[in-house]
Amino acid sequence: MKNAIDALKQLGIAAQTFGEGSEVVVCVHGWLDNSNSFKPMLSNIDSKFTYIAVDLMGHGQSKWRSADAHYYFLDYVYDLLNIIDQLEVANCYLVGHSLGAMVCGLFAALYPERTNSLVMIEGIGLVCSEPDEIHQQMQTAFEQRKITDKFKKRLYSNFDALTTARSQAGDLKKQDAALLMSRNTQKVEGGFYLTTDPRLKTQSGFRFSKAQALAVLKDINVPSLLITGSKGYQFVKQNLSIFKNNFNNLEVTEISGGHHCHMDNPQQCIALVEQHMNRNTLT
Repeated sequence: MKNAIDALKQLGIAAQTFGEGSEVVVCVHGWLDNSNSFKPMLSNIDSKFTYIAVDLMGHGQSKWRSADAHYYFLDYVYDLLNIIDQLEVANCYLVGHSLGAMVCGLFAALYPERTNSLVMIEGIGLVCSEPDEIHQQMQTAFEQRKITDKFKKRLYSNFDALTTARSQAGDLKKQDAALLMSRNTQKVEGGFYLTTDPRLKTQSGFRFSKAQALAVLKDINVPSLLITGSKGYQFVKQNLSIFKNNFNNLEVTEISGGHHCHMDNPQQCIALVEQHMNRNTLT
């Protein structure tokens, strides 16, 4: 769907497409990742679906938000609404990983009529703050913004150093880190620059309280699947215990792998994704 890629460029959103099916699946990656996150499970796919994997704003090859803006979680949900509108599809299937899973989950709560089904990989619910934490959280966020506003691009001498740093920062195999960094870097004379916006690393100035999160995610009827990694983040399991009753049609399954289990175990992951979507297809 070359037209889809061209259409999303008008929003400043870069994307990749996989498959040539008649039904659209939008894939949303995690924090500091990019659309290459889905490449291991979508490359050479033969499917009735067309997968459109996007780079969130500030990530990968997408544009950064303007100098007077910051990266609020809610804005990613609004971006997803704009993406689906720009694709000119009445409804679609959603697949999200980590942060992207939470974005897709909230979108499904707000726009169930636009969401055929929902797959969440190593992410469910929302990241919350207790009311007595919000005061300090705001102060910390503002202090970090002042530092980041003065940030200058750091030049890395070689790609391997970047890949090693990304691998050590999470549970990524080096080959998967290299795949992600190949879309998060720009080669220049003397080395490589990161293309991710440094403002992404500042603490959020606002988060929902648990009570607010439970209210906004109440009664999600969209057919939903949560895929967790056997060595995934404990935070995901904690959030599952908090938010599982908000989903009226939720299936949970575990596969081998870490937080990036869709990269660790791509074939099993895509089989589960397609099985879930086929069970809930509208045609």
